[in-house]
Amino acid sequence: MATSTAWTRLDGGIHVRQSAAFQMNSVALLDAEQVVLVDPGILASEIDDMARVVEEAGRGALTLVFTHAHWDHVLGKPWWPNAQTLAHDRFATEVKRDSARIIEEIRKLAAQHGESWERGFTPFRPDHAVSGLRFLKLGPWRLVIRDAPGHSLSQITIHLPDHGVLIAADMLSDIEPPMLDGPCRPYLETLRILLPLFEGGAVTTLIPGHGSITRGRDAVLARLRGDLDYLEKLEAGVTKAIGEGLDLAATRERLSGLGYPSRGANDAGLQDHLENVDLTYRGLAKATA
Repeated sequence: MATSTAWTRLDGGIHVRQSAAFQMNSVALLDAEQVVLVDPGILASEIDDMARVVEEAGRGALTLVFTHAHWDHVLGKPWWPNAQTLAHDRFATEVKRDSARIIEEIRKLAAQHGESWERGFTPFRPDHAVSGLRFLKLGPWRLVIRDAPGHSLSQITIHLPDHGVLIAADMLSDIEPPMLDGPCRPYLETLRILLPLFEGGAVTTLIPGHGSITRGRDAVLARLRGDLDYLEKLEAGVTKAIGEGLDLAATRERLSGLGYPSRGANDAGLQDHLENVDLTYRGLAKATA
């Protein structure tokens, strides 16, 4: 089961499939009684492969969990139209608003990979809409679900305390900087809430939405602290620039060299970083106006 090189098998029936597109991770919690799929995607051939693995796991209950409403994370439902679904209570509004863009983006991506997308996309309302802090049991799986705003208002994380695993949605990546959807402070607060779990050893395996799985208490803690450090320096740098009367263009220039965890010699993620500067500047300028 799950023997393709695209799959990583963790302990306890947890399997991670990484897409050829954006290194996005889909997670399968496999058990004959209950299968949980988190963000199945992205390409049709890859979801076909996930469907094969689910079929091999048995014919128990199936729940699809969507960590947030961004287009690359929401595409798997047509493969399992009768499965139960779970997402944030803002999810339905966001996918309805963005439905045209979702289908445009997946068709474009599929063509880039020599595939087509035949299933369309129909906005849907999850069967279980959650927010805040929730404790759920799905078959043998104990899930702790937390709001995780900062990258998306509909974002959640899924913690599997029995396994020390955190499915981090689009955070804590080694291939891209933290990407904001607005002011910096909500993202900072999300990471600060998670920090005690990492420090206390409750998270020893980190599965980001995009990038490499990280294992070991020290390694996952370093990943989180690196992103916290970046966002704290970003907010402090923008606050100082505004206090000195700098406009947005001058602030972007000053902070263009700020380090972030995924930054290398080729400045990967630089445009994402500069967009973070813009969003932080506008948020702080509005708050102080």
